[in-house]
Amino acid sequence: MAWTPVNTGHEDLVTDLAYDYYGQRVVTCSADRTLRVFDIAPSSTRSTEPASEGTPSPGTWTLSASWKCADAPVLRVSWAFPEHGQIVACASADRTVRVFEEQDHEPGCASRWVERAKLTDARGGVHDLAFAPAHAGLRLASVAGDGVLRVYEALEPSNLSRWTLMEDVGVVEKRPLRETEASFCLSWCPSRFCRPTIAVGAMDAVKLYTQDSAGKWRPGPILPHGGLVRDVEWAPAVGRTYHLLATACKDGHVRVFKLKEQDSHPPESGDHADDTHTTLDNDDHHDHADSHTTWHADLIADHDDHGAQVWRVSFNATGTVLSTAGDDAKVRLWKSSLGGEIRCVSVCSLQQPRSRD
Repeated sequence: MAWTPVNTGHEDLVTDLAYDYYGQRVVTCSADRTLRVFDIAPSSTRSTEPASEGTPSPGTWTLSASWKCADAPVLRVSWAFPEHGQIVACASADRTVRVFEEQDHEPGCASRWVERAKLTDARGGVHDLAFAPAHAGLRLASVAGDGVLRVYEALEPSNLSRWTLMEDVGVVEKRPLRETEASFCLSWCPSRFCRPTIAVGAMDAVKLYTQDSAGKWRPGPILPHGGLVRDVEWAPAVGRTYHLLATACKDGHVRVFKLKEQDSHPPESGDHADDTHTTLDNDDHHDHADSHTTWHADLIADHDDHGAQVWRVSFNATGTVLSTAGDDAKVRLWKSSLGGEIRCVSVCSLQQPRSRD
């Protein structure tokens, strides 16, 4: 498995990157407080004429835009779905979430990205953010070092300057102390056949939050881990009757959970609720007149092949291949065998070979 380095031009550590929906553009963020957008040159063309001088070679990434976007290191970046236009959002250690939109520009001119919104509700550096699936509308979730999950919505998608804070939920009992290493991350469930659900990595556990029929976000089962959770990702729901959720952890483990959900309704008078499963309805004082979703989670894979801290997990478009990256400078690909066991099928080393003098 080969790889090709791309010189981003950032002046400090690259902290995150995100592809657009079609995989033809990528945005990177860095501790140098900037965002950079790259476009890939077409790999094929119908023209039989040779490429003109200065035209990028097919399959190469070229810088199309670069701008300062924050007053502190930028930690995460997310690309909205194309239904909403060319929109990116970034999370920064300066406690802000900023939304940018690309403006129309003349051919041959540099693209222009304009800041449309600056969200300042967080009381700590914003660790992660993600746009909701397209079917859920133009929503944006973030989680910050103050231990609060915030869900915003652009009620008028044509006006990106107005975002409404729909919900803020504490995901930890107490805010981590300043001298304590903190880790928060999140991922939206991509399925359109279940209620909006967000998996939040909160310190050393993953927690599920699902929106009920009244619009309230209910906490669900807690999935404990052996260290700080660095990343969490849902697999695309393609032809499965269940969901897969992968996590990356500081303890060096890659874990995959199998989740099943079903609608629950308030019990009739005289009935007793079945408490044999962990459910999202664990608030005894909540209005039980609303239907909600219950979840059942099983750990189906737990591997420590990286032998070092794991930072990222990501599924392919069909949810059949999981890629993970860790401090061992390796990217590992995982697939499910015929027997259902998830195994590592390929390893790509990112270490440059040493030159021989």
